[in-house]
Amino acid sequence: MQMQMQMQMRYYGENGVRITHIAAGQQPQKDAVWLADVFTGLAPEQDQGNFRVETVRGCVVVRGADGALRFSEAQAPRWTAKGRIRLSFKAWPEERFFGWGEWFNAYARRSGQWKLKARESPAFLQGRQTYSTIPMFISSRGYACFLLNSRPSCWKLDDHKGMLSVEVSQGPADYLLIFGRTLKEIVRQYTQWTGRPPLLPRWAFGLWVTAYPQEAQDKVVELVREHRRWDVALDGVILDYHWEEKFHNFQFRKSLFPNPDRLVEDLKQENVRLGLIFTPFLNTKNEPLKKTILNLAVRNVPTGLEKDDECDLEGYQQAQDAGYLAHSDAAWWFGRGGMFDFTNPAGVRWWCGRMEPLYRLGVAFFKNDDGEYLPKNAWSAAGLTGEEYHNLYGFYYGKAIYEGMEGLDDRRGMVYARSVWAGSQRYPALFLGDQKPTFAHLRATLRAALNMSWLGFSYWTADVFGLDGRTTPETHMRYAQWTLLAPVARYFQRPAAVDDTRSPWSHGPQAAASFCKYTELRYRLLPYYHCLGWEAYTDGVPVVRPLALEFEGEPELLEIADQVMLGPALMAAPVVEGGATSRPVTFPQGKWFNFWTDEAMPGGKRVEVLAAVDDLPLFVRGGQWLVMGPAHRFIRDDHRFDSLEFHLWPPFEAELTFRDDDGLTRAYQRGEFAETKLTAQMRDGQVNLELSPTVGRYCGMPETRQVTFVLHFPAGSIPRVAAQPQGFEVRAEGNSLRAAGTVRTQEGAEITLTLK
Repeated sequence: MQMQMQMQMRYYGENGVRITHIAAGQQPQKDAVWLADVFTGLAPEQDQGNFRVETVRGCVVVRGADGALRFSEAQAPRWTAKGRIRLSFKAWPEERFFGWGEWFNAYARRSGQWKLKARESPAFLQGRQTYSTIPMFISSRGYACFLLNSRPSCWKLDDHKGMLSVEVSQGPADYLLIFGRTLKEIVRQYTQWTGRPPLLPRWAFGLWVTAYPQEAQDKVVELVREHRRWDVALDGVILDYHWEEKFHNFQFRKSLFPNPDRLVEDLKQENVRLGLIFTPFLNTKNEPLKKTILNLAVRNVPTGLEKDDECDLEGYQQAQDAGYLAHSDAAWWFGRGGMFDFTNPAGVRWWCGRMEPLYRLGVAFFKNDDGEYLPKNAWSAAGLTGEEYHNLYGFYYGKAIYEGMEGLDDRRGMVYARSVWAGSQRYPALFLGDQKPTFAHLRATLRAALNMSWLGFSYWTADVFGLDGRTTPETHMRYAQWTLLAPVARYFQRPAAVDDTRSPWSHGPQAAASFCKYTELRYRLLPYYHCLGWEAYTDGVPVVRPLALEFEGEPELLEIADQVMLGPALMAAPVVEGGATSRPVTFPQGKWFNFWTDEAMPGGKRVEVLAAVDDLPLFVRGGQWLVMGPAHRFIRDDHRFDSLEFHLWPPFEAELTFRDDDGLTRAYQRGEFAETKLTAQMRDGQVNLELSPTVGRYCGMPETRQVTFVLHFPAGSIPRVAAQPQGFEVRAEGNSLRAAGTVRTQEGAEITLTLK
């Protein structure tokens, strides 16, 4: 069905244009109520940017200032026979599309069909649905498109017809186009408008664990102490559902946790923080049959609690009477009840008020689970219909909990969400749902993670070992090698009677040593993760990057989803096939080196690389600083970067701005942080290394630092140094030269190494 349309255009700076299709003679619809919440930084409408929009034979065409085609819509919007709106965009044969949310089944799309509706998606359903859907894609041709419609939508990419189309139940036919000279510039612009991730508390870069199903208080503390005895690092413990007396009254279950104050104190003594899981339901029904079936399938209920009454009837009635529910009878894993409305400001205050005693007790963060269940006939205080609210629910859920935490004190808030939407990157972090320890799921989580990175999400985790399922020595090591280097690292441990294969020490000395090796590497990379966190906060570029995002103009990298960049310097190529002792690695242009051996690797080539079962192929990019520190077994609240190693591989030409802060509070947002610039230059056999005087201050900033410059050389080519620079001791170690000294932060340092 065709209808005469008119087109409204609104420009946002030099990089954005919003196109709204309106039936002829009609007035434009008011903006959706969620738009101002999600697009907090969208600039006021401005004059036309560096492009022009025109209509050619009924098609929307955008051309750059040079006249080159930037975007083309194949046809004006149409109404289908079922009354749905259809938009169609031209797709070129060489074009690849990224995004649309947390998809496990596809990465660089060139064909297929998919529906954007957030769904609870256990492992066996991740081939066709997902937890978090976002109606935005980025094209390899240099533009992004955000459909400004939150309702579930159906997308189809037909490579034979060269057409990308979307259908949605009703208006608006409204979308935002974002352009950039590079794909990275598009991500920067998008995150400027939808928000950039704040810094995590520094300890959050450590290792976390969840025991599943939940064990009693003494078992939780014993698990932490077992980590200390095995010398395995640990910084966080998340209690599973049954920590709570009723769903959800936010009271500790006395049969499992008779003394919560002692629990928090015992964990504090071990320098471990406590996190609690909850869902947005106030239970009124237990549904024992469903609970029994699920428990038989996945053993998710602690022994003896299978028949417990977990209904929070009092809380439900209070919320129902006050109008705080989005739906009065919604279902989830452990029963039915009222699903909370997080668009209601008064309701949010009530919910967060119930959580506040836990935060005051010392709970460090919350895992806000199960945000995908909102029924179609729900409603919201903001005026959203259930259909509009469904995909957005995770956004408002995370926003409410995160901002509620930040309203209590100056600690950095953190939530750990399963369902998110555009803008949720402002409320870190995200876990990529429930997987199993198989190579198929290892590959799937890599795809999901990279899809979210394209949309500006920096802090996510693919859980070490997945949710459940027995590991083998091989899957234990291979899964840990990748997931221990994710921006957030958490593993699922299970009681030995349920599954004795999921502890770091489950499979004997080799697997235990491998787990410790990569955990130690994670902690040694803490200063580097910190640098990447600052870059995400200031620039919007994600911590983990698809190769196609980091290396523009190399078409052979577009579809690679089993190699990732950890920032600009490190490339991980995890082994994702069972039984493999090698794998092909595609090296982008430039100079590359094996992180473990310093062996030079050929840039711009595809190479078969050996990888023993306990070996992660990991490569470093020449000319990029890699900041490291000592290994830790935990990260204190008052942790300071007072001992740093600055590693560099050829060419010895590099720059870095190292920002530092107190690591715990939001004082950095008020300007309380320090910056130090680090440069390397090489001329006529001399390497000049300069650490500038630190600019700025923060509470507790170290007055001096132990600094080590480490220059790496290809295996067997290490030179000698003609003379020792003043104040530094230079020595050869392996394939590197190490220049170590103590530096006053306010003074900086400069040394020159003359190489023979």
